[in-house]
Amino acid sequence: EGTLLKSVMQLLQAHGFQVFRRNTGAVRATYTTKDGAARERFVRFSKPGAADIYGWQLLTGRHIEVEVKRLGQKPSDVQLEWLRHAKEDGCIAFWCDSMEAAIKGLKDGYTWDRWVKRKGS
Repeated sequence: EGTLLKSVMQLLQAHGFQVFRRNTGAVRATYTTKDGAARERFVRFSKPGAADIYGWQLLTGRHIEVEVKRLGQKPSDVQLEWLRHAKEDGCIAFWCDSMEAAIKGLKDGYTWDRWVKRKGS
C-alpha cells in the first residue's frame, strides 16, 4: 500500500494537484502530569473514514480526496461514506487499489482535454 500511495501521489502531482498524506488512526498514550501522576489519553488523528490523500488542483483550487488500498481490498463503509460526501460537495473523490484504478478514478472525477473523446475519434 505504501508504494502505491507514493505512486498515486506522483500521478496526482503530474496532473496539477498539490497533495498531502493524511495521518489517520489513533493511539492511547501515557503521560505524566506536573504533580507526577501518570495519566492516559486517547488521541485520534483525523476523523474516522478520512481518505489517505487530500489536496487541491493548482489554479482552480478544486479539492481531491483519495483512499488507497492494497490490491483486492475495499474501503470500509465509513471510508466510502467519506468519499461519497466529498463527491456530493463537489470534490474529486475516489478509491483505488492499483494505478489503473487511480487513473480511472481521476478520469471519472475530472476530465482533462487530452482524455476527452472528440466526435469522430
